[in-house]
Amino acid sequence: MNHYKGACFCHSVQFELDLKNLDLTVCHCSMCRKLTGSTGFASLEAGESVHFTTTDGLSILHTSDFGERGFCNKCGTSLFYRFKASNEYFVPPAIIAELPEDKVNFVEEIFYDNKPCYYAFSNDTIKKDEAYFQ
Repeated sequence: MNHYKGACFCHSVQFELDLKNLDLTVCHCSMCRKLTGSTGFASLEAGESVHFTTTDGLSILHTSDFGERGFCNKCGTSLFYRFKASNEYFVPPAIIAELPEDKVNFVEEIFYDNKPCYYAFSNDTIKKDEAYFQ
């Protein structure tokens, strides 16, 4: 595992984490697209290792019975998605300091059947439809 530090844009939320690997997943579900205002939520898996060192701006949105999302209520940075039952965190790579971006591997797209037709990533990825998760 690799130990990293991260923060929101304004540094009102700071944390440390150990990434399980450098495999990037993008979730295309309608909730992820709407909450990020983009193509979906891109994340790296941190498991239970996220430890917050500054939480002045931390807000948590309970988006379903099984998951919640963290964001900074001062600058709006999307901080994580967390599975409640397992306490597993998924963190966007752009907020992780000194991440070796050249070693990040874009490997998977989930809820691929919810991806709008107006974009396509060029990477060859594993694509899982909504039915995979039911």
